Amino acid sequence: MQFDDGDGDSHALRGTIDVTKLDAFRDAFSAIEPMVSGEIDDRLNPRELRLTIPYGIGEAETTIFTVRWTTAGDYNIHYSDTSGRNLRWDIHPHDFSAPPDDRHFHPPPDASSADTHVEPSCLREPSVDIVARAIHLVWRRALDEGSVTNINAGTNQP
Repeated sequence: MQFDDGDGDSHALRGTIDVTKLDAFRDAFSAIEPMVSGEIDDRLNPRELRLTIPYGIGEAETTIFTVRWTTAGDYNIHYSDTSGRNLRWDIHPHDFSAPPDDRHFHPPPDASSADTHVEPSCLREPSVDIVARAIHLVWRRALDEGSVTNINAGTNQP
């Protein structure tokens, strides 16, 4: 599956989108973030889960997490907010010079795919539940700090 990352580049997620993984991500995230609302775009032919939170980091009024998770275990979790910030945690094959494995992070403010901007992801565990909780944890920490500067900091989250 190909998707546009906003820079005109494409990334390949292996496999088709897995609606049960999207459900599991939404359920795990919403269990710890009661203000989140979310829906899958199409249950029969899903492309993504979109989670919306009616507040955000710093001056952002709304936070959106767009989640794509495939039957092959690849994922793309895109954070965006109303202040125009974008960032992304991915696991899928890539041609970037670093990191050496499939896990990587596209930093703010624009989730750049420039080779020198992509960095290792703080997410290590591939299970949907753990990743959902880890994303919530790093987002909540950024919310408390009022900045996305350290949103990919840490190891073996959560």
